[in-house]
Amino acid sequence: MGVGRLGSALGRALHAAGHTIAALADASGGAEALGRELGAGTAVVHTEGVPERAQLVFLAVPDGVIAELAQELQVSAGQALVHTSGALGLDALAPARARGAVVGAFHPLQSFPVGAGAERFAGITIGLEAEGELASTLRKLCAGLGARWLSLHGVDRARYHTAAVFASNYVVALHAAATRVWELAGLPGGEARAALSPLTLGAAASIADRPLADALTGPVARGDVATVEGHLAALACDLESLQLYRSLGRELLLLGLPHDAAARARLSLLFADEGG
Repeated sequence: MGVGRLGSALGRALHAAGHTIAALADASGGAEALGRELGAGTAVVHTEGVPERAQLVFLAVPDGVIAELAQELQVSAGQALVHTSGALGLDALAPARARGAVVGAFHPLQSFPVGAGAERFAGITIGLEAEGELASTLRKLCAGLGARWLSLHGVDRARYHTAAVFASNYVVALHAAATRVWELAGLPGGEARAALSPLTLGAAASIADRPLADALTGPVARGDVATVEGHLAALACDLESLQLYRSLGRELLLLGLPHDAAARARLSLLFADEGG
Protein backbone atom coordinates (compact mmCIF):
# COMPACT_ATOMS: atom_id res chain seq x y z
CA MET A 1 0.00 0.00 0.00
CA GLY A 2 1.24 3.44 -0.93
CA VAL A 3 2.67 4.21 -4.36
CA GLY A 4 4.90 7.17 -3.66
CA ARG A 5 8.54 7.04 -4.68
CA LEU A 6 9.50 4.21 -2.30
CA GLY A 7 6.30 2.22 -2.71
CA SER A 8 6.44 2.41 -6.49
CA ALA A 9 10.13 1.46 -6.60
CA LEU A 10 9.55 -1.46 -4.23
CA GLY A 11 6.62 -2.67 -6.29
CA ARG A 12 8.65 -2.52 -9.50
CA ALA A 13 11.64 -4.23 -7.88
CA LEU A 14 9.61 -7.07 -6.37
CA HIS A 15 7.82 -7.55 -9.67
CA ALA A 16 11.15 -7.67 -11.52
CA ALA A 17 12.39 -10.26 -9.01
CA GLY A 18 9.48 -12.53 -9.94
CA HIS A 19 7.04 -11.79 -7.13
CA THR A 20 3.36 -11.22 -7.75
CA ILE A 21 2.04 -7.85 -6.62
CA ALA A 22 -1.52 -8.92 -5.90
CA ALA A 23 -2.97 -5.52 -5.03
CA LEU A 24 -2.16 -1.83 -4.81
CA ALA A 25 -3.93 0.91 -2.93
CA ASP A 26 -3.13 4.58 -2.57
CA ALA A 27 -5.20 7.56 -1.47
CA SER A 28 -3.61 9.79 -4.12
CA GLY A 29 -4.91 7.75 -7.05
CA GLY A 30 -1.42 6.93 -8.31
CA ALA A 31 -2.02 3.19 -7.99
CA GLU A 32 -3.81 3.03 -11.34
CA ALA A 33 -0.69 3.91 -13.35
CA LEU A 34 1.56 1.56 -11.39
CA GLY A 35 -1.02 -1.20 -11.67
CA ARG A 36 -0.99 -0.89 -15.46
CA GLU A 37 2.80 -0.96 -15.42
CA LEU A 38 2.94 -4.13 -13.32
CA GLY A 39 0.45 -5.98 -15.49
CA ALA A 40 -2.85 -7.80 -15.34
CA GLY A 41 -2.03 -9.73 -12.17
CA THR A 42 -2.08 -6.58 -10.08
CA ALA A 43 -5.46 -5.33 -8.85
CA VAL A 44 -6.01 -1.71 -7.82
CA VAL A 45 -8.34 -1.69 -4.85
CA HIS A 46 -9.48 0.48 -1.98
CA THR A 47 -7.40 0.33 1.19
CA GLU A 48 -9.71 -2.06 2.98
CA GLY A 49 -9.50 -4.53 0.11
CA VAL A 50 -5.78 -5.15 0.26
CA PRO A 51 -5.73 -7.79 3.06
CA GLU A 52 -8.29 -9.85 1.15
CA ARG A 53 -5.84 -10.32 -1.72
CA ALA A 54 -2.35 -10.43 -0.18
CA GLN A 55 -0.73 -12.54 2.49
CA LEU A 56 2.11 -10.03 2.91
CA VAL A 57 1.13 -6.35 2.97
CA PHE A 58 3.67 -3.52 2.81
CA LEU A 59 2.71 -0.12 4.20
CA ALA A 60 4.87 2.25 2.13
CA VAL A 61 3.11 5.29 3.54
CA PRO A 62 4.02 8.36 5.65
CA ASP A 63 4.91 7.57 9.25
CA GLY A 64 1.95 9.54 10.56
CA VAL A 65 -0.65 7.17 9.10
CA ILE A 66 0.96 3.79 9.83
CA ALA A 67 -0.68 3.30 13.23
CA GLU A 68 -4.04 4.40 11.81
CA LEU A 69 -3.83 1.88 8.98
CA ALA A 70 -2.72 -0.86 11.37
CA GLN A 71 -5.93 -0.17 13.27
CA GLU A 72 -8.18 0.00 10.21
CA LEU A 73 -6.93 -2.87 8.06
CA GLN A 74 -8.77 -6.10 8.74
CA VAL A 75 -5.78 -8.39 8.70
CA SER A 76 -6.35 -11.89 9.95
CA ALA A 77 -4.28 -14.28 12.02
CA GLY A 78 -1.14 -15.33 10.18
CA GLN A 79 -1.14 -12.47 7.68
CA ALA A 80 1.95 -10.26 7.61
CA LEU A 81 1.88 -6.47 7.84
CA VAL A 82 5.18 -4.68 7.24
CA HIS A 83 5.91 -0.95 7.31
CA THR A 84 8.79 0.75 5.51
CA SER A 85 9.52 3.44 8.12
CA GLY A 86 13.03 3.99 9.36
CA ALA A 87 11.95 5.93 12.43
CA LEU A 88 9.20 3.67 13.79
CA GLY A 89 9.48 0.31 15.49
CA LEU A 90 6.96 -2.51 15.52
CA ASP A 91 4.83 -0.85 18.19
CA ALA A 92 3.25 1.22 15.41
CA LEU A 93 1.68 -2.02 14.16
CA ALA A 94 0.41 -3.13 17.58
CA PRO A 95 -3.32 -3.06 16.62
CA ALA A 96 -2.69 -5.51 13.77
CA ARG A 97 -0.53 -7.70 15.98
CA ALA A 98 -3.35 -7.82 18.53
CA ARG A 99 -5.60 -9.31 15.84
CA GLY A 100 -3.09 -12.08 15.15
CA ALA A 101 -1.08 -10.58 12.31
CA VAL A 102 2.67 -11.05 12.11
CA VAL A 103 4.36 -7.66 11.89
CA GLY A 104 7.65 -6.33 10.61
CA ALA A 105 9.66 -3.38 9.33
CA PHE A 106 11.53 -3.17 6.02
CA HIS A 107 13.51 0.07 5.64
CA PRO A 108 15.74 0.49 2.56
CA LEU A 109 18.70 2.77 3.24
CA GLN A 110 18.37 4.47 -0.12
CA SER A 111 16.80 7.50 -1.76
CA PHE A 112 14.22 6.92 -4.46
CA PRO A 113 13.65 9.41 -7.26
CA VAL A 114 10.45 9.33 -9.29
CA GLY A 115 10.42 6.35 -11.63
CA ALA A 116 13.05 4.34 -9.72
CA GLY A 117 12.91 0.57 -9.80
CA ALA A 118 15.00 -2.51 -9.15
CA GLU A 119 18.30 -0.76 -9.89
CA ARG A 120 18.01 1.35 -6.72
CA PHE A 121 18.08 -1.73 -4.49
CA ALA A 122 21.27 -3.30 -5.86
CA GLY A 123 23.99 -3.34 -3.21
CA ILE A 124 22.12 -1.31 -0.60
CA THR A 125 21.38 -2.21 3.02
CA ILE A 126 17.81 -2.76 4.20
CA GLY A 127 17.02 -2.48 7.90
CA LEU A 128 14.78 -5.34 9.04
CA GLU A 129 12.78 -6.10 12.15
CA ALA A 130 10.31 -8.96 12.10
CA GLU A 131 8.74 -11.79 14.03
CA GLY A 132 8.79 -15.53 13.37
CA GLU A 133 8.95 -16.82 9.83
CA LEU A 134 8.41 -13.31 8.50
CA ALA A 135 12.02 -12.49 9.39
CA SER A 136 13.23 -15.26 7.07
CA THR A 137 10.83 -14.16 4.34
CA LEU A 138 12.06 -10.57 4.43
CA ARG A 139 15.68 -11.66 4.36
CA LYS A 140 14.97 -13.71 1.24
CA LEU A 141 13.27 -10.70 -0.34
CA CYS A 142 16.39 -8.62 0.35
CA ALA A 143 18.59 -11.22 -1.31
CA GLY A 144 16.28 -11.33 -4.33
CA LEU A 145 16.58 -7.56 -4.68
CA GLY A 146 20.38 -7.74 -4.55
CA ALA A 147 20.47 -6.00 -1.16
CA ARG A 148 22.05 -6.74 2.20
CA TRP A 149 19.96 -6.86 5.37
CA LEU A 150 20.66 -5.40 8.79
CA SER A 151 18.77 -6.37 11.95
CA LEU A 152 17.08 -3.45 13.71
CA HIS A 153 16.00 -5.55 16.69
CA GLY A 154 16.77 -3.60 19.86
CA VAL A 155 18.13 -0.63 17.90
CA ASP A 156 17.29 2.96 18.87
CA ARG A 157 15.19 3.71 15.82
CA ALA A 158 15.26 7.50 16.21
CA ARG A 159 19.08 7.53 16.25
CA TYR A 160 19.29 4.98 13.43
CA HIS A 161 17.02 7.11 11.27
CA THR A 162 18.87 10.30 12.21
CA ALA A 163 22.10 8.71 10.96
CA ALA A 164 20.39 8.01 7.64
CA VAL A 165 19.15 11.61 7.46
CA PHE A 166 22.69 12.91 7.98
CA ALA A 167 24.03 10.66 5.22
CA SER A 168 21.33 11.53 2.68
CA ASN A 169 18.96 14.41 3.34
CA TYR A 170 21.55 16.68 4.90
CA VAL A 171 23.83 16.30 1.89
CA VAL A 172 21.17 18.33 0.11
CA ALA A 173 21.40 20.91 2.90
CA LEU A 174 25.16 21.08 2.38
CA HIS A 175 24.62 21.76 -1.31
CA ALA A 176 22.21 24.54 -0.42
CA ALA A 177 24.94 26.10 1.75
CA ALA A 178 27.55 25.51 -0.94
CA THR A 179 25.35 27.23 -3.52
CA ARG A 180 24.91 30.24 -1.26
CA VAL A 181 28.69 30.59 -0.80
CA TRP A 182 29.22 29.97 -4.54
CA GLU A 183 26.98 32.95 -5.27
CA LEU A 184 28.81 35.07 -2.68
CA ALA A 185 31.97 34.36 -4.67
CA GLY A 186 30.35 36.08 -7.65
CA LEU A 187 29.45 32.94 -9.60
CA PRO A 188 26.02 32.26 -11.13
CA GLY A 189 23.92 30.11 -8.82
CA GLY A 190 22.42 28.23 -11.75
CA GLU A 191 25.80 26.65 -12.45
CA ALA A 192 26.49 25.49 -8.89
CA ARG A 193 24.77 22.12 -9.05
CA ALA A 194 26.50 20.99 -12.25
CA ALA A 195 29.88 22.20 -11.00
CA LEU A 196 29.71 20.93 -7.43
CA SER A 197 27.74 17.67 -7.65
CA PRO A 198 30.68 15.73 -9.18
CA LEU A 199 32.63 16.58 -6.02
CA THR A 200 29.91 14.98 -3.94
CA LEU A 201 29.77 11.92 -6.18
CA GLY A 202 33.53 11.54 -5.95
CA ALA A 203 33.50 11.87 -2.18
CA ALA A 204 30.69 9.33 -1.89
CA ALA A 205 32.62 6.86 -4.03
CA SER A 206 35.69 7.29 -1.82
CA ILE A 207 33.64 6.84 1.35
CA ALA A 208 32.25 3.57 -0.02
CA ASP A 209 35.75 2.25 -0.75
CA ARG A 210 37.93 3.31 2.16
CA PRO A 211 37.97 4.48 5.80
CA LEU A 212 36.65 7.99 6.35
CA ALA A 213 40.03 9.48 7.25
CA ASP A 214 41.50 8.09 4.03
CA ALA A 215 38.52 9.28 1.96
CA LEU A 216 38.93 12.87 3.13
CA THR A 217 40.69 15.35 0.84
CA GLY A 218 41.14 19.11 1.00
CA PRO A 219 42.70 21.59 3.42
CA VAL A 220 41.61 19.94 6.67
CA ALA A 221 42.99 16.59 5.52
CA ARG A 222 46.30 18.29 4.66
CA GLY A 223 46.44 20.36 7.84
CA ASP A 224 46.51 23.49 5.66
CA VAL A 225 45.88 26.07 8.37
CA ALA A 226 46.37 29.13 6.16
CA THR A 227 43.69 28.01 3.69
CA VAL A 228 41.21 27.32 6.49
CA GLU A 229 41.92 30.78 7.91
CA GLY A 230 41.17 32.24 4.49
CA HIS A 231 37.87 30.37 4.33
CA LEU A 232 36.81 31.63 7.73
CA ALA A 233 37.66 35.21 6.79
CA ALA A 234 35.66 34.87 3.56
CA LEU A 235 32.62 33.64 5.49
CA ALA A 236 32.66 36.45 8.04
CA CYS A 237 29.78 38.12 6.18
CA ASP A 238 27.61 34.97 6.33
CA LEU A 239 27.32 33.83 9.94
CA GLU A 240 25.18 30.76 9.16
CA SER A 241 27.75 29.43 6.70
CA LEU A 242 30.56 30.33 9.09
CA GLN A 243 28.97 28.36 11.93
CA LEU A 244 28.29 25.39 9.66
CA TYR A 245 31.87 25.39 8.36
CA ARG A 246 33.25 25.38 11.90
CA SER A 247 30.87 22.67 13.08
CA LEU A 248 31.77 20.38 10.20
CA GLY A 249 35.44 21.12 10.67
CA ARG A 250 35.21 19.99 14.30
CA GLU A 251 33.59 16.77 13.10
CA LEU A 252 36.48 16.14 10.69
CA LEU A 253 39.05 16.56 13.45
CA LEU A 254 37.37 13.69 15.31
CA LEU A 255 38.56 11.36 12.54
CA GLY A 256 42.05 11.37 14.04
CA LEU A 257 43.83 12.86 11.05
CA PRO A 258 47.64 12.58 11.04
CA HIS A 259 48.40 16.24 11.73
CA ASP A 260 51.35 17.45 13.70
CA ALA A 261 50.53 18.83 17.13
CA ALA A 262 50.82 22.48 16.09
CA ALA A 263 48.48 22.14 13.10
CA ARG A 264 45.94 20.19 15.11
CA ALA A 265 45.95 22.74 17.92
CA ARG A 266 45.53 25.63 15.49
CA LEU A 267 42.71 23.92 13.58
CA SER A 268 40.94 23.07 16.84
CA LEU A 269 41.11 26.73 17.83
CA LEU A 270 39.87 27.94 14.43
CA PHE A 271 36.93 25.55 14.51
CA ALA A 272 35.91 26.45 18.08
CA ASP A 273 32.51 28.10 18.46
CA GLU A 274 33.94 31.59 18.78
CA GLY A 275 36.76 30.97 16.31
CA GLY A 276 39.55 31.56 18.81
